[in-house]
Amino acid sequence: MLQITDVPAGFRALDALVKEAPVEILATGTVQCGHYLIAFGGQVEAAVRAFDRALQIAGDTVADSVLLADAEHRIVPAFRDGVVRASSRGDTLGVVQSPSCPLLIGAVDSALKGAEVDLLELRVAEGLGGKALATLWGNVHDVEAAIELVLRVTRRSASRASGEVTTSIIPNADLDVQRAMSTGTRFFREWRG
Repeated sequence: MLQITDVPAGFRALDALVKEAPVEILATGTVQCGHYLIAFGGQVEAAVRAFDRALQIAGDTVADSVLLADAEHRIVPAFRDGVVRASSRGDTLGVVQSPSCPLLIGAVDSALKGAEVDLLELRVAEGLGGKALATLWGNVHDVEAAIELVLRVTRRSASRASGEVTTSIIPNADLDVQRAMSTGTRFFREWRG
């Protein structure tokens, strides 16, 4: 994923990466704060070549980027369909907010691979002023481990995004919090009658 601060540069980077190697475009477009996001996947070698080419073309307009050689299998469906997933284990909520989308994707990938937690929701940019948000659920010790992994990844990241990653762990989450999480974090939801 690349987060580019200039929309024309984003289109140039998109064009360059698809011409460089056979990759699948998962999602692209403008997001709040006037940035352009590109999410793509494919075979490792092709994805690396396309990623490197896009970085070269976008240059200093790249706000942040992440390349996951073997992305955790729950990430793509979570940001692609925007569906809030249910969890049947634990009673603890973990919340992570990031100033950039690629930074969060990399951190959540690490958390999901390293801890026994469920990914309830993953939101990138929309309705968040360009920030990204993930909610995790599980037993308290697992959510604590997941948040520690998130913080470890974000501390060593070379993200150029301004702002800091914030987290919260809510053990023994109240039933009302659990109900609220089942419908997602958006205050206003699209009405489908």
